[in-house]
Parts: sequence; structure tokens; C-alpha cells
Amino acid sequence: MIIDKEKAKHRAAGLDLFRVVAAIMVLLFHCNIHHESSFGPLTGFVSMSAIFMTGFFMLSGFVLFRTYRERELFQKDALKNFYLKRIFGIFPLYLFVAVLYVVTLGQESMFQNLVLLPIELLGLQSVFSTLFPVSHNGGTWFISCLLFAYLAFPLMQEVVKQWGTRAKIVAIGLSLFILFWSPLVVHTFSTDSIYSNPFFRGLEFFIGVVLASLSVNVKWFATWKAFVVEAVLLVAGVSIAVRLNLFVGNYMLYDWIAVPLFGCMALTLAGLKSPHLQNSSVLRYASAASYAFFLAQTFNTDIENWLFAACGIQNNVLQITVSIALCSLIAVALHEFVEKPCARMLKKKLSKLS
Repeated sequence: MIIDKEKAKHRAAGLDLFRVVAAIMVLLFHCNIHHESSFGPLTGFVSMSAIFMTGFFMLSGFVLFRTYRERELFQKDALKNFYLKRIFGIFPLYLFVAVLYVVTLGQESMFQNLVLLPIELLGLQSVFSTLFPVSHNGGTWFISCLLFAYLAFPLMQEVVKQWGTRAKIVAIGLSLFILFWSPLVVHTFSTDSIYSNPFFRGLEFFIGVVLASLSVNVKWFATWKAFVVEAVLLVAGVSIAVRLNLFVGNYMLYDWIAVPLFGCMALTLAGLKSPHLQNSSVLRYASAASYAFFLAQTFNTDIENWLFAACGIQNNVLQITVSIALCSLIAVALHEFVEKPCARMLKKKLSKLS
């Protein structure tokens, strides 16, 4: 997405790593569900790595608060600039991908696409849970959820900044209760999935905001050892639950382990001092192109199905390698030819307003 001076000032390379890993894990999840790719002893974990979307929403709230914690967004042109940055950072690439998908891969009729058009343009598709498998929404639903979270962020920030530590802990506890309990309601009464529901994804985003507002000054917490322990606990917890066949496929029910550990990872990586990460141009680029990488997956499966059949690719490792390479190639093209030009346009517009 757009990289500006504000983001650079508050940039933590560890969080860049978090973002890149989340994007890759979602791709590996797609490899597993669409091509039954095997990852050895990690296959069970990868089969549930859609939980990394939870990490993505938490990270979005966490990073946004760190970026704007010293700003008063309700002052003068600050609010307008905030929303302009979000619009220019999300909509151009999203609309490009949406149109490209409809033209090349869409199965809907012209009438259906016209009916969907206002909903897609306004980013309201996540409000309709049954639209998830329609058109490109299986790959772009998260943008709709993110738009709602961004819309509410200025108010979230102002409220959270006025809270004391106790109020923040209570807010996190209540949010966790809702996130942990709601999937049980879905499971018990077989209601519509809440996987792409903007309210629940907004709660994950909100937890990230509150976590970023807390001061954690424990040195041993912001270390590679702490991160490794958190990662091992995440993999082990999910793998054991999958082996025991506990709610497999109900990704939101795995928030019971995903949210606490992703929260710990965010705090750890935000405070991690690593010159190797900080100076890595590859990591910076991969993080900047991560949004494009998520959207590239909208096309990946269809292209892979054709490519694997045309070239007779059946080897498991080769299929995974091709999938990663293909998605990376598409992401780079989207980032270079759509995202970057739009970022330059935004910079010019904001310079005229200032």
C-alpha cells in the first residue's frame, strides 16, 4: 500500500515480516484446499491457515494506531487526508482486479453484474454473507471488511486514547469473549458463516488498535526467542486441534488460539530490534506489495488449474513452487503498474491541499 513519511517514522520491520508471512500462509492455504497440496507434518496447520486473515486484521489496526497515535484526526484537514489515503491506497487496485476478474473469469450475467455494481463500488459485499462465492468476492471480501474498519478508525483512536489501562484490558476481554463465543452460535444453530462478516473482523481490527495503545516495556518479550515460542505454540495448538478433529474448517472458532498468539506476535515484532530486518530492501518491497499479493490470489487458482493441466504438472513440491512464483509475479505487476502510479497521484493531490 502507500508508504509515506508518517508510516516510515513508525515503521517496525518486524511487523513487515508479520504482514508478509500472513500473505504467504493464506496462499499456502489456498494451495491446500484447491490442489490438496501436502506440507508434510505441517499439512494440518496449513489446512487451517485461513486464520492468518485474523492476524491480518489485527495487524492492520495495530499498525494504523502506531502510525496515527500522535495525530488528532478530527482536526482541520486531517480526517479528509486520512480517508483520502485509505481510498487511494485500496480502491484503485481493488477496482482494477474486480473489473479484470469480471471480464476474464466472471461467470455472472451482465444483468447480475449490473445488480452487483453499486454494492461492489461501495465495498458493501461483506454485509451479504452469501455473496462470498459470487464473482471475485471470494478473493476480495476482506477489502469490504477493511473499509468498514477504516471508516470507524478515527473514532476508535480517539476513544482508545482516552482510556486507562484497565478500560483497555476490559475492552479486549469483552471483544475476545464475543469472538470466542459467536462461532459456537454459528456451529450450534448452523447459521451463515461469520468468516467474512465486517463486525467480527472489525473486532479483530479493534483488538489490534487497543494492543498498539498499550505500553509493553519488557525487554525479553521483544526477542526472537519470544517470537519462536509464540510461533511454535500457534503451530502446535492448531495442529493438535486439527488432529483431534475439533471444528476443522470453522476458522473463526480457532480465534481462541489465533487472537492471543497473533496479539503477542504483534507486540513482540513491534519492539524487536533487528538491523537485518530493518535494512532489508527485499522485506520492505514484499511488505509494500503484500496487498497486491493478497489480491493476486483472486486469479491464482484458475490460472494454476489451466497451467497444471496444460503442462502436466503433478509433483506436489513443483505445484507449490509454481503457485508462489505465479502469485508473486502477478503481485509485482499489480504493485508496479497500478499501486505505485496511484500512490504518486495521491502524493500530488495531498501536496496541493497542504
